[in-house]
Amino acid sequence: MDDIISQIKNQTEINFINLKDQIEVAELETAYDGVSASRYIFHNLHSIDRFFINPNNYVYEGKNLFDIEENLSIIDAERVGYIDNPSLVISREKLLAYFDFVKNKIENYFNELTAQSLLEKPEGCAYSRLELILAQFRHQMWHAGLSSAITFESKKIWNKFTGLSALNQQLFGKS
Repeated sequence: MDDIISQIKNQTEINFINLKDQIEVAELETAYDGVSASRYIFHNLHSIDRFFINPNNYVYEGKNLFDIEENLSIIDAERVGYIDNPSLVISREKLLAYFDFVKNKIENYFNELTAQSLLEKPEGCAYSRLELILAQFRHQMWHAGLSSAITFESKKIWNKFTGLSALNQQLFGKS
């Protein structure tokens, strides 16, 4: 595996650790702006599932595998398909099952990536593979912050956060 792919894979693994912690700790029923925390988490997972590899060659499998309707990922009332129901909650078990599915899919994707292919655009896509990955990093971290804030407001605890443990150890004496 190319060094750059290995580094991206390692950082993606850290993102998955943080996302799993959110799923395990979040008060899923807490509504924010008319949407339950579970739907924000599902939106984040669905985005990784759809946009990390190639959004133009995507087939949603969550309905058949986990009985989660795809349009529950729509969290903006202005978008077509939005369901206005703050009490609609996706179970932790379903979110964890979908998480495992998405994580496995992305891990398998890394096995076929090369440094050269990062710069190429997937068929029919306007963005390179690297741009798609970086966009998902940005999107995932935005949602990590939102989810952490919702959890703090409802449970008065902060989610754990995993980062660059070697650098944290060097700078702050802890990982």
